[in-house]
Amino acid sequence: MKKHDQVSVATEEITLWNDKQVPRIGIGTWVMGGMQYSGGKPIGWGEVDDNTSVRTLHTAFDMGVRIIDTSVSYGAGHAEDVIARAIRESSLDSDDVVICTKAGTLCDPESGDIMGPTDRKRDILDAIDASLHRLRTDYLDLVKFHVNRYPVDRSEEVFEALSEAYAAGKIAAFGWSNDDLQGAMAFADLEGFEAVQHDLNLFSTADHLLRAIEERGLWSFNRQPLAMGLLSGKYHGKSLSIQAGDMRSSGLDWMRYFDKDGAPTKDLVEAVEKVRALLTDDGRTVAQGALGWCLAQSDRTIPLPGCRTPEQAMDNFGVLALEPLETETETETVNAVNDFLAGLQRPVT
Repeated sequence: MKKHDQVSVATEEITLWNDKQVPRIGIGTWVMGGMQYSGGKPIGWGEVDDNTSVRTLHTAFDMGVRIIDTSVSYGAGHAEDVIARAIRESSLDSDDVVICTKAGTLCDPESGDIMGPTDRKRDILDAIDASLHRLRTDYLDLVKFHVNRYPVDRSEEVFEALSEAYAAGKIAAFGWSNDDLQGAMAFADLEGFEAVQHDLNLFSTADHLLRAIEERGLWSFNRQPLAMGLLSGKYHGKSLSIQAGDMRSSGLDWMRYFDKDGAPTKDLVEAVEKVRALLTDDGRTVAQGALGWCLAQSDRTIPLPGCRTPEQAMDNFGVLALEPLETETETETVNAVNDFLAGLQRPVT
């Protein structure tokens, strides 16, 4: 474990690489980027109201959340603009929060649509400068390379750029959003490399990656901890439609939780219903149970649930007020969920 990292129980505070002490959970802001396309297909979450997004962030702040995860590609930087506004209109400043963004994807300057990945050093450095400007801060707490499973031999310039920005004091740390174990660890020995972002939820485990993260004293930032809403509990006995422009109905190759028509995958919905009682046994909501599962997988995990509304934020971050999952009863519940879903889980290797 790195000498300045300290870990306590699940929902208490952790001390990060730059000595900021925060709860072990963050808010994801992909949904706050709004409408966006890639190759003619939706890559965003549909229409979004900025005022609602700001209220959602304020709700998260009020509940104690301090880690904010975003990307230069979320609405071509629009999510970063919204975050800056939310901080400006709150009682917090940039030193009170942990701002984590990602770089490595180019957006069309006119439409804002995704153009594709970039591994050019100049592009990464320019993206960091643009994020600093949009977020109205002198430094970023963390910047991650935002291209999953990208070839390691083509990523060297990216990490040269991140190392340069780290040495210049523009970023306090860097990492990689990468589900591939070998790739995620390829640059982990560099000074300033502190985090790996990867899928983690009841349907997508990452045991080998988590063990490597623990061994190196890194932090595990968990994307899709609620399986893109499937583990929110809202599909209980309901037929909900996905709005136009929402990527969950775009038939993307990597979409695992929703079918091409936007309907949630049937077997996974059934699995949620069969373990609902286990997840909610002590009065938690389904979302809080699913997030508690992520927190229980390792003392290095940091779930990043996305929130569209203040109500979703209140539900998700209500997990902070609950007893830690590492109690005997909760451990039994987590084990039961693991055992029941063993046949459905889709491990990340």
